Amino acid sequence: MMKKARPVVECLRSRRVLSLSKHETTFIIIILSLFLVSCASTKKVADGNKTSAKLRSVYVTNTKKVNLLQPAAAGGVFEGLQLLNGSFGNSSFSLMSYSQIDAQGISLSLMNDFGTDMGNVFYDGDKVIFDSAYFPKNLPGEYIICDIQNAFYEKAALRENYENAGLEFEVWNGSDEIQAAGVSETRLIKDGKKLIEEIVIKKDTVKIKNYLRGYEYSLTKLEE
Repeated sequence: MMKKARPVVECLRSRRVLSLSKHETTFIIIILSLFLVSCASTKKVADGNKTSAKLRSVYVTNTKKVNLLQPAAAGGVFEGLQLLNGSFGNSSFSLMSYSQIDAQGISLSLMNDFGTDMGNVFYDGDKVIFDSAYFPKNLPGEYIICDIQNAFYEKAALRENYENAGLEFEVWNGSDEIQAAGVSETRLIKDGKKLIEEIVIKKDTVKIKNYLRGYEYSLTKLEE
């Protein structure tokens, strides 16, 4: 069982991050609803225990879907405070996330710069809990977890999962150009020749850009 995220208010007092007004909070709700929600199915027979068949599938395109991978596919252990910067079209927002990602599951505690709770996302392989008074109840947490898995889970497991759905999962690394830009790895999700999502991984930053849905956001680790 994943341990409960420790209090982070004291970590925030020394930081100046964009404060969220009531108007900005409403804007964030609308934006996240637009780029995280699309069609959702109910159940699908999974291959062994590699995916979570009991949960809603995630539609990567309008017709092709994947199931979430089991937590055992996590590529390592991450725990820390992150700055979440996101954009949709010409609009943008900033939040904080205390994130825990390991072989037991995924836990995200979203908050503003004052430490006020903006929502919690939890995944342990059997269930997804998205508990928030600020976000619509029909916003599936599976879509948030899927993007996190795309960035933090093992490449081989992700590739197999997407190929089973008729999609491609590519990884670029090692080139001089990529290294010069400080990028350790770039992950691409494609439908044929069409690029659906790009995940750029640096030392302390992960940037996710979804070309199909028209959104992007970055998670940057903050020193505590």
